[in-house]
Amino acid sequence: MARVNVYLPDELAAEAREAGLNVSSVAQEALRREIAARRSSEWVKRALAVRPAGVSHEEALSALHAARDEMGLRHG
Repeated sequence: MARVNVYLPDELAAEAREAGLNVSSVAQEALRREIAARRSSEWVKRALAVRPAGVSHEEALSALHAARDEMGLRHG
């Protein structure tokens, strides 16, 4: 596991200690959430940049159903 230094203001470090927080665990979870949020944001940006294909919703749904039927995956 990599080791990194995180610098906190003295008051925040004292509050974390008083609260019995595991700063490493809190930092790991905060980093995971931030990374996930950024990935989601980038995905949305890429999705919004996709040009319309000129296919209607009904045509796309019909093609999806046909593909599922072909693979034996369609339910109801």
